[in-house]
Amino acid sequence: MNYKVLNFKLMKKIIPIFIFLSTCLAMGQSQPNIAIKADTTAIKIGEQITYTIVTSKEKNVIFPKLTLKGLEVAEELPADTLTDVFEKKYLITGFDSGAFYIGKQQVFIDAKAYFTDSLLINVATVQVDTAKLAPYYRAKDIENEKYSFAEFWYRSKTSVYITLAVLVFIVGLYFLFRNKKEEKPKKIIKIPPFITASKELQALQNKQLWQNNQTKAYYSELTGIVRKYIGDELAIQALENTTDELMALLTVENKQQKLGLDKEMLAKLKMLLSQADFVKFAKQRPLESDIRGHESDAELIIKTIHQIVESQKQVANDDE
Repeated sequence: MNYKVLNFKLMKKIIPIFIFLSTCLAMGQSQPNIAIKADTTAIKIGEQITYTIVTSKEKNVIFPKLTLKGLEVAEELPADTLTDVFEKKYLITGFDSGAFYIGKQQVFIDAKAYFTDSLLINVATVQVDTAKLAPYYRAKDIENEKYSFAEFWYRSKTSVYITLAVLVFIVGLYFLFRNKKEEKPKKIIKIPPFITASKELQALQNKQLWQNNQTKAYYSELTGIVRKYIGDELAIQALENTTDELMALLTVENKQQKLGLDKEMLAKLKMLLSQADFVKFAKQRPLESDIRGHESDAELIIKTIHQIVESQKQVANDDE
């Protein structure tokens, strides 16, 4: 009987110790905490949301480069390590309406991969206030007016005869005294698209728009010059299409016309047009070095397409 009591007392001491050790072991093997948050999940085209990845404060944390479909990263902010957690913020925008997912993103903590939850973002178009549109007015009925004396005279038989006689007399004088040497129509000199684009680029530089804090106007004119040149030189619709539509059309033309534009040149063009979209719609402010680089890219794109087109014309002339 004493032996059983001794065993019971021993088990009462061992069980709490076992539970304590199991809890410590489970806590030591628990995964790091990873969460996401956003200041909003519904925006209009061109607006931004702040998307944040939050992790527990581990030693080695590597945040991802976001992979998005239908959305774009406007800016990636440095990780905030001042609090008791790690926070990585991204400014995200969208230029097409619809519902888009920010999918699961991969975060590396101590050389191990962990995944965030996905997040649904709704992008809406900008609504037009129809109440402010100018109203339509019905056309007024034609008012009946009395004939004047001149109209009455013209309608008489005598006035008709006199009018015909005067017209015949005037026409006869015209054929009798006209100068037989007719002036030749003036030839309209068509300026090549490359010359026009080069002059417009020089004029844009002289305006010094971005130097005077008019970055949005500068990028609008710069990409407008490039788009107009591509449309005139390659005979495609470049001004009306969006950046993605123009790049898709240019890729097709590159194959059909055998332009020979390499991937690097197409990438420069897409980067230039995308940067202009960010400046115009997301109000992004590029660095001076980036602006000068985009200016050089625009000149290089126009010059490259011009050289390709001229070489094709030379080959065609040689074949003839």
